[in-house]
Amino acid sequence: MASTFNTLYLDCLSDEVLLKIFKYITDLKDLFTLRLLSERIAAVAQDMSVAHTVICTRQYWLKTGMLKKYIEPILDKMHTLDLNYCYWINLEELTSLLRCTNLRALHLMQVKIDEASLCKMLSQLPHLTSLSISIRDIEKFNQEVNGCKAVQECLSRIRKLSIHFWNHKKYTEDNFEQLVRFSSGSSFVDYFHSLEELYVYGCANNVRCFPLYYFSPAVENVSSLKNMKVMSLNKSYDDASTILFYSLLRSVCMVGVQLRTLLQPTYDFNLEWKERDYLDTMDDMKTLVHLDISGSQQRIYNGIFNFTSATHLQYLNLSGNNTVDSESLLFLSRCCPQLVSINLHSCPSIFLRHAFGYLGRDFNNDPLVKDLTGFQSLLVQCVKLVHLNISGYHIHLTDLNSPSFSSITALLSLKPNLISLSLSHCCLYTGDNCPSSGLRNPKFNTRCSSCYLPVIGGSGSPKCTYKATPDKFDIQKLIRATPEMEHFELYAAYHQSNFNHPSGLLRHPRNVSQCLAAVIVPYDELRYVGLWNKLKTLRLTGLKGNKLADFFKAIAGGCVSLESLSISSTCSRKSLKLKRLPCFPKLKDLRLEHPYFPVDEDMLSSIAQCPKLERACIISHIENIDSFAIKQLLTNVPRLVNFQLFSHASERKCFNLMAYISEELSQSRPDLSVCICNLRTFDLELMITEYLPDIHIEEMTLLRSRVATSPRE
Repeated sequence: MASTFNTLYLDCLSDEVLLKIFKYITDLKDLFTLRLLSERIAAVAQDMSVAHTVICTRQYWLKTGMLKKYIEPILDKMHTLDLNYCYWINLEELTSLLRCTNLRALHLMQVKIDEASLCKMLSQLPHLTSLSISIRDIEKFNQEVNGCKAVQECLSRIRKLSIHFWNHKKYTEDNFEQLVRFSSGSSFVDYFHSLEELYVYGCANNVRCFPLYYFSPAVENVSSLKNMKVMSLNKSYDDASTILFYSLLRSVCMVGVQLRTLLQPTYDFNLEWKERDYLDTMDDMKTLVHLDISGSQQRIYNGIFNFTSATHLQYLNLSGNNTVDSESLLFLSRCCPQLVSINLHSCPSIFLRHAFGYLGRDFNNDPLVKDLTGFQSLLVQCVKLVHLNISGYHIHLTDLNSPSFSSITALLSLKPNLISLSLSHCCLYTGDNCPSSGLRNPKFNTRCSSCYLPVIGGSGSPKCTYKATPDKFDIQKLIRATPEMEHFELYAAYHQSNFNHPSGLLRHPRNVSQCLAAVIVPYDELRYVGLWNKLKTLRLTGLKGNKLADFFKAIAGGCVSLESLSISSTCSRKSLKLKRLPCFPKLKDLRLEHPYFPVDEDMLSSIAQCPKLERACIISHIENIDSFAIKQLLTNVPRLVNFQLFSHASERKCFNLMAYISEELSQSRPDLSVCICNLRTFDLELMITEYLPDIHIEEMTLLRSRVATSPRE
């Protein structure tokens, strides 16, 4: 009845009015539904003004055959086709793209297509200027490019390139040069004559931690890169992406190009710091808008980066830099007043300064004094700052030198326009019980290296003796002062997890004790998170986890916009009161990591009640999992496209569940990806990369701080 009524209602409108309405419809599912109402409405919906852009990214409802059915009537009208992360689309459906000769932008990131078929497709696209692809064998791709003149001409017109390497083979010193040139003769990168934007993506997990590194020109004619404006590398750990990016960066620096975006998560090698052409490029940063030098230990003040010229800088990622202190933030606040987003994750000295200043002092022997001047200046001077990450460090402040601010959260309350925020639990504390409130002497090794509190025991990892009481935490003021908050994290320093190693997965958590402030954060304070009715992402780590049931009930009614929920907690008790998960009406991604999280019928059925849930990841140390309830969940909830379960259940039980899924659901649900493994499985990393698409590994499996990790435009 509703469908008939809608058809009759729309038929009363003229074609011109319908076109104006349809132009505002961006969801592919709605556009697909319009085609089914009537022939007239379908004809209007296929007009070029409506059909020129087709966005299929994360459209998991798009089953086999539906893509071909949708695009065939508009093959000659499409200018943009985005199939990024549509890993379930088969090659047969993609062959229809050979007739999309008017395409200007084609995005096939993480789509399963071999190098020969990809090059055949590119040879038929004479107008293409924007391209996103995934490569398994870069040598084979290079051979295909060298063997086809039409593909070479297509690449010469590309202005924006996104290239992703997945499951790429590992390289050693013996075949290192082979990867640098990608084969003998010309490399495919030599054919890019119009390239303006380059985005390189690699594997997010590598047990070796650091990939091979190369900083020499990869292009024979470096002047072909004179138009480059954007260069970006994700925090990847594979050789192909790292070497390709840094070798092209060297080529760009040799031309003397002024970049608008440079996102280069750096490693311990830092060969670029020694090259004159790179230093000259970084000496003039007046055109830079986005900069990522996370992992670097370069100093902000008097370093190789000339931040005094970076007056237009809007995004800055300094995470993992131990040299960034209070005076560095003061310097940045004066040089970069246009900052919108800054990432200071795991920067342990941002609330400290050198007691004797910079001039003529030895940094290694200069004691540190607690100081908030730089951070306060950053909040006040950078009026556009709305995305802030100050998590992952460990320090307790004894005196903020101001009676108005009793805690970091009180100071953050000065920024009512904050949209994204990531904090350490230490920021919530309103005081300090540190027995020494004076200088922190780096040579004084009988105290915690992070917070200068006494170390318990004479050997092993440092243990913080912090003894805060719940009434000294202050988060309510921050929540009430920032009503526009959309993304919030509490990311504890030294939090232990199988899935938060810097290079990806780690079989056994590191033997490091986290700050005790994390485990005693009172849930009575955290329940005020429910006041954020615009909150879309909530990520909490390090909590004790024995009162999760009360916490979920407290926020379920208020966080009506919540789309992503991630809890990673510790608990010394085997009993967990949480039996069922309350319903979150817009929740799409759920990640729960708890030693005693139940995987039974009650819990899984409550998870299934979330009407929009698409992905779920559960990490628990329990041995008893309900196999029947898992089968029921996967069978009866077709909208669920990714399910991950890591536990201490027997490997045989896990294998039987995976076999059932492969036999019963793989044909009817090609979009469904499932990984059910024992946490102690020897080849756990290999199994995860085999069963799960890269997008789900990076966004769901790995536990990482996500706030301000990339520019938000």
